[in-house]
Amino acid sequence: MEPDARYKLVGTSVLVLALMVAAAVVWLVASGQRRDVQSYKIYFTRQSLEGLQVRSDVRMKGIRIGAVTGFSFSKTRPGTVEVVVGVNPSTPVRESTRAVVDRNIVTGLASIRLLNLKEDSPLLLEPEEGSTERVIAEGESQLQVLSDTVSELAQRTDETMRRINTTLSDANQAALSETLANLRTLSKNTAGVVERLDGTLVALASTAKALKATSESAGKDVHRLAERYDDLGTQTTASIRDITGTVKQLGSDISQITGRTDVLLTNTDLEIARSTQQLRAAAETLGTTARRFSDPRAALFGPSEASLGPGEARR
Repeated sequence: MEPDARYKLVGTSVLVLALMVAAAVVWLVASGQRRDVQSYKIYFTRQSLEGLQVRSDVRMKGIRIGAVTGFSFSKTRPGTVEVVVGVNPSTPVRESTRAVVDRNIVTGLASIRLLNLKEDSPLLLEPEEGSTERVIAEGESQLQVLSDTVSELAQRTDETMRRINTTLSDANQAALSETLANLRTLSKNTAGVVERLDGTLVALASTAKALKATSESAGKDVHRLAERYDDLGTQTTASIRDITGTVKQLGSDISQITGRTDVLLTNTDLEIARSTQQLRAAAETLGTTARRFSDPRAALFGPSEASLGPGEARR
């Protein structure tokens, strides 16, 4: 009976100890869940989340400020992973805060790093429209930028190698060989070309001297012509002055002649008027005489009795 009682005591003790341990675990978990945290959402579109797990660290300036509480594919944003993080409420999460994924190269485990682009920007207090959590914008990871740069460099390297292969094709190699041969021939003929150029330069120098002499002679001739033109201008000016005086004298003479002509015309008009009066008197006399000689009998014997008026008698 004593061994059975001992076994019962041991079993009871183990059972009580297990219950106590379970109660302690439940208490610790409950106390951890009751701890005050602030939830945020992060939508990752460009960065890879390989190595990221629930309870992965969330850090700011190297300090652990929270952990990843869950992630899933977004139903409202196709191709986007929605990550929920719990962060200490005292953490200065601002509107300029960006979230990037850091990955340990050795272990491959990932964590989320928060960085503030502007330390004086306002705190992130309002949740996004249609969501209960505040949303932290996605940033650019240096590792991702490096990966993109390496990929772009690899593409450019591949394209460069392809172009080099195209350049060094058999047809291009033949063309290059022909070009080198032509250059070799051209270099051999360079000496003759240089000699010809020397002769050409000498001829050009002689031509330049001749042109210089011609220009000097032309300059002298131009100077002489200028002097002659000056003399001719002086003579022309004097001649113009003489002609001007002559024209003035001629104008004065014409004025005198015009005055004399006016006087002569006036006297002529008077003489013509007098002659006209005399001609008119002579015409009247001739008319009277003609009327008298129109009846010869009356002129010889006097007027007839019938033509006499009352009180007149024949003479």
